[in-house]
Amino acid sequence: MPYCPKCSYEYVEGSTICPDCNYTLLAGEPYACFNCEELLIEKHIFCPHCGYLQSEFLADEDEIMCETHTEGQALGCCVICGKAVCTDCSVEHQNRIFCSQDEHVKISEDWAVVFTTNIEYEAEMVRANLEGANIPCMVFSQRDHALGLVIGDMAVVKVMVYKKNLGEAEEYLKKIDLFSEDSDEE
Repeated sequence: MPYCPKCSYEYVEGSTICPDCNYTLLAGEPYACFNCEELLIEKHIFCPHCGYLQSEFLADEDEIMCETHTEGQALGCCVICGKAVCTDCSVEHQNRIFCSQDEHVKISEDWAVVFTTNIEYEAEMVRANLEGANIPCMVFSQRDHALGLVIGDMAVVKVMVYKKNLGEAEEYLKKIDLFSEDSDEE
């Protein structure tokens, strides 16, 4: 049955738009994170809201390992930097997972990552488009400007939105499709 990605209300076949939220309906059934019970628009391996590993979306033979303790299985990922962490190196705060960097806990208050890149101007383009659609956001850059690195963990740039706006922001970014190959031709 089609459902609304914002309110998770299910509709009869043939419906395409939620009359309450004005969102395009998605096929299938809504699924929620086992931990925070937030609606997941896509089958994310890690919940973008709380960071917990959604093991039901992994293939039976797949395991996600901690990036710090490579022999340990990941509990989830830091909701700020996306680093996979195990129970030994994770910090749980307000039912969300963080890596051991204290500033990540401070940044996270009610924010979720909607876009990740290693190119700052791409993040700024996404930020400008989201703000143009009246979706508050911020850019969080881990890029090391002194070394000029553009790969790896030292170059991650994320666009973050309020948790309550995550579904709206994801839907908007899908709709405008900024970085598709076809967008040049239009």
